[in-house]
Amino acid sequence: MLNRRFLRVKALQEIYAYHQSNSGNLPQAERHLLDEVDDLYKLFVYQLSFWVEVKHFAERRIEENKNKHFPTKEDLNPNLKFVNNRILNALDDNKHLLSLEEKYKINWADSREDFIRNLFQKLTETSEYQEYMNNGKNSFADDKQFLATVIDNYMAENGLLYDYYSDRDLSFNSDYQIAIYLLYKFINEMPESFSATTKLPPAYKSEDDDKEFVIKLFEKTILHADEYKELVKTNLSNWDYDRMALMDKILIFMAITEFCEFHSIPVKVTINEYIEISKLYSTPDSRRFVNGMLDRLSTVLKEEGKLKKTGLGLIEK
Repeated sequence: MLNRRFLRVKALQEIYAYHQSNSGNLPQAERHLLDEVDDLYKLFVYQLSFWVEVKHFAERRIEENKNKHFPTKEDLNPNLKFVNNRILNALDDNKHLLSLEEKYKINWADSREDFIRNLFQKLTETSEYQEYMNNGKNSFADDKQFLATVIDNYMAENGLLYDYYSDRDLSFNSDYQIAIYLLYKFINEMPESFSATTKLPPAYKSEDDDKEFVIKLFEKTILHADEYKELVKTNLSNWDYDRMALMDKILIFMAITEFCEFHSIPVKVTINEYIEISKLYSTPDSRRFVNGMLDRLSTVLKEEGKLKKTGLGLIEK
């Protein structure tokens, strides 16, 4: 579920918080890092649960309309395409999702009815919903495309949902956009064979390898900060180290850790990862600066014999 880039981002956020707090309590910071990874996964589960709750609301509204004193023809013969969406029904029946909802104590009954009503009303007003409900198609692919499109186009900017999650856990603030991407990717890749007994993907793709990766990246970057600081200072040209943004320093320090400590990760992969992360978490000029510094530092470390890559395709001849 959480690929290495997301784990790098979580490590980045926690290293930044560690430096800002000046606590110096590394074991506590490490525990907080792992809690933050778990919280990101928890928010992903919340996102799945949210869509099931929207389906439940739509079902309740259909029944309410049928029981009006003077129901219309449309009330008595409603369009059931949304509540029959195959993906939503598969999630509704999924035993693993239900167990995770219980684990995380997700209970939509504690939210106001008008909150879900408002969100559902906004959904029904979108052109995507109108097209989906009236296109005459009846397929798993159509159900999937509709949900993926709505998630991609509208959820990131949904202030109501963002505020709802924020009220429940402050750590959800920084993870909201990532969780939406995880939701989109999950829905977009869901197989038609997904059923009540299908397991949802775990937080870590590999529990041992990926957890070890994020812990080691976090710890080594902090423990070697003074050493990395001198290395960066020595190789800066036409720039004052003290004028560097803290986020840029951390990005470069993390990359140096990967250069020196993770012998199976190619140098180009490390550089590309931190350039991409810098686009989202640092200044507009950071991409070029980080790229230039990492190119220079990888050359210096190689010449000093500190950059040793092993494994098929990683040994330069």
